[in-house]
Amino acid sequence: MAHLFVTMNAFQDTAIFSYPVLFAAIREAGCDGVEIRRELLEDPASLLPAVKGMLDEAGLIPYYSCPVSLFGEDHQVIDVTPYGQEAVELGAKLIKFSLGNYRKGLSDMDALAEAAARFSGAGILLAIENDQTALGGKAERLAPFFAACRSKAIPVRFTCDIGNWAYTGEDAEEAAAALKNEVVYIHVKEVVETPSGYETIPIGRNGRQKWKRLLRLLPKDVAIALEFPITNDLKDYIELLKEEVFANESV
Repeated sequence: MAHLFVTMNAFQDTAIFSYPVLFAAIREAGCDGVEIRRELLEDPASLLPAVKGMLDEAGLIPYYSCPVSLFGEDHQVIDVTPYGQEAVELGAKLIKFSLGNYRKGLSDMDALAEAAARFSGAGILLAIENDQTALGGKAERLAPFFAACRSKAIPVRFTCDIGNWAYTGEDAEEAAAALKNEVVYIHVKEVVETPSGYETIPIGRNGRQKWKRLLRLLPKDVAIALEFPITNDLKDYIELLKEEVFANESV
């Protein structure tokens, strides 16, 4: 059965003092875990142990999102040590980055293997998410990267954000199908084009149903997170997601 998460950037009030009440409400709504967003914490290193305590109290699984490119401008793996330390302090089961400036044949995959092994040794899965950039949000760049990881048995997996494909001009269904075997975590949202650009909106029973079509292309037993503005009761969105995911587990 898939674990259900919600990301902290889905909420308007993300002040640290609001976390205990918010985490309790998230658990009550039926979520199994929370994606903690590094960019929402003023001083992650000092705050994450307290956040871990709050999550433990609520009985929620922590994932950790770092809005950082794993490969720097020199095409090499960045120093992930501080992020790894933070993930350990949080008790995170997964840490995710964007791909960044990976280049096949130039990027040192042995260095990536060492970084991934350190995460694995701490009980943390390393994942890459398709972001909203040409470097990190194109299937033609992500697929060769994951193929290279597989060829060297490097434990790096994929967080598929089903809405971010729109920002990079990708065919979302083609991209999802091409990368589905790498997926361990899914971000669910709807994205619409407006006169001022793309906008993330909540999923719903009516109107746009692209999120449902995309979920049906992806694995049924992976973690799934709501990542859109929570404008109604969180429990309603969780129930809607459960209806879709669990009704199609055998598809």
